[in-house]
Amino acid sequence: MTTQVMFVAIAGMATFLLMVFMIAKAETEKARAKTAAGSDSEAVKRILAENASEISRLRARVEVLERLATDSDRKLAGEIDDLRREERV
Repeated sequence: MTTQVMFVAIAGMATFLLMVFMIAKAETEKARAKTAAGSDSEAVKRILAENASEISRLRARVEVLERLATDSDRKLAGEIDDLRREERV
């Protein structure tokens, strides 16, 4: 895979993750507004926890993608093979 292809792939994934983050942020704001209005605080807390968890998971994926994109081709191939092995386990 060429560097250009990896860059485009990472840029696409970053755009997707940014969209997910923006949606999560909007949902968080909605939840905060409901809390201020006296809605079910337990449901709001659950939504906030789910959003925080999802954002954390997406950030971890972006870190992996950034690391893969900046490593040499040989190291990249080795890490991809490692990830494939982990999926089979």
